[in-house]
Amino acid sequence: MNKLKLSNTTLPQYSMTLPVSKMQVKFRPFLVKEEKVLLIALQSKNVNEINNAMSNVILSCTNDTIDTKRLCAADAEYAFLQIRSKSVGEEAKPQVVCSKCGHATSVKIKLDQITIAPQDKEPVDSNIKITDTLSIVMKYPSIHDIDYEKNEVEIAFELAKKCIESVIIDGQVYEQRDIDPQELSSFIDNLLPEQFKSIMDFLQTIPELKYEFRYPCPNCGESVLVQIKSVSDFFQ
Repeated sequence: MNKLKLSNTTLPQYSMTLPVSKMQVKFRPFLVKEEKVLLIALQSKNVNEINNAMSNVILSCTNDTIDTKRLCAADAEYAFLQIRSKSVGEEAKPQVVCSKCGHATSVKIKLDQITIAPQDKEPVDSNIKITDTLSIVMKYPSIHDIDYEKNEVEIAFELAKKCIESVIIDGQVYEQRDIDPQELSSFIDNLLPEQFKSIMDFLQTIPELKYEFRYPCPNCGESVLVQIKSVSDFFQ
């Protein structure tokens, strides 16, 4: 008996434009084997596992054209939601909790209404001057750059290091990949507080998924505002 197998060329093909990088990408729906891994990750409630599963889905469904390690988190999450909407439907039904009485309610969310929003802050130049002879060029973090098992202080220092794309000394550009990680950590540790604040100011402008809505709590009648800002929030 011949083995039954669907090739990628027989699957539906779609196109999307990533909102931050403006990269145009073709993609297919995910398969049952990919959905299985994703569902296991979602059930774990572990954000790191969810991000790894999401990355694998994106790579498979775009024929490895998207490198999630180089793509900002907002673009990666947007790409995943587009793939998900073409795979199992354009609605998600997360559980949200009333801020007044704590009652959990399942609500419908239309994935095509999701937007990528910049933070409500003044834009910050990605080229940050540290001294007269030294500056750094920053990038937005990928979904792989944040370890959610660490505390907020550790995350902040890790992001400060991982989001340095290059260092410019006397006009000479040094790419992050060419800099020893220990040397980069030491560089961050020895910044003045005001210099470090400049890095944090940039990181606070990271664009993110945004979906806001209100629903009447069926238990107490409160009009509850829900703000969803990450993929894991959409699939609680």
